[in-house]
Amino acid sequence: MKIIYTVILFFFAYALSAQTLDYMGWIERSASHIEQNRLDSAAVALQKAMALEPANEKNPVLLLTLGKLQRQLGHYDDAYISFTACMANDPSPALALHNRASLLCDMERFDEAMEDYNTLIRDYPEDVEAYYRRGILFLERNDRSKAETDFKASELIDPDNMYTKLSKALLYKLDDNWAAAEQVYTGLIQSSTSVDPSFYMNRAECYVNSDQMFKASADLRAVEGSQKENPYFYILRGRVRLAQFDKVAARADFRKAKELGYDADITDGWLKKTEKK
Repeated sequence: MKIIYTVILFFFAYALSAQTLDYMGWIERSASHIEQNRLDSAAVALQKAMALEPANEKNPVLLLTLGKLQRQLGHYDDAYISFTACMANDPSPALALHNRASLLCDMERFDEAMEDYNTLIRDYPEDVEAYYRRGILFLERNDRSKAETDFKASELIDPDNMYTKLSKALLYKLDDNWAAAEQVYTGLIQSSTSVDPSFYMNRAECYVNSDQMFKASADLRAVEGSQKENPYFYILRGRVRLAQFDKVAARADFRKAKELGYDADITDGWLKKTEKK
């Protein structure tokens, strides 16, 4: 019985403290939840802060953070609303536009994403990342000419920019120039203090397609922990294992890629290569 009273008192005290938190208190509580990877609770705390002071000038920043949390949680529609609301009150909405455009790509609303990148390039003509992202969307439309125009624009603005280099690497890959693409990713990896896992993934792809399986395997091991939900990781690792004559492990990887949503025709093609003869 004493334990029950203790639990009741604990929740009563927590509820009382929640009622007395002010705007900054809720923000601090949200930050604490984020540190503990309690993203749902962090999002609720931000919403409570903004409900207390709807006109606070800090709210655009909170809305941007809220949208990012909602996107991580897979609440795409809510994230879209948050990013859009953020732009309505932010005198410099470039960051929110970038986040919304990227989210729209996740939602496969590519025409709307294109509109956001068009707006970014119109309002911020020096935004190299926007040219790179719009160029990728042009490639999705099989319009390489417009993509190359955007990639060249980014090079004119800042040839040393990371996104300019990524543009070059992408074109090299489209031309099956895997050695040149690999050099770009190696340069990015060597010059980064905190390496984006995608650099290793892309370099591994270059190594796989140039039959350097040992190097590919090393890159894939470097990012294995962060790529468990990435179907292309399993395609690449399956190809490495197949080349190493481990058909059982390769088959497991290709099946995992298919389970995670990778193109069924492609995965079935690789699975056939793992069949016993």
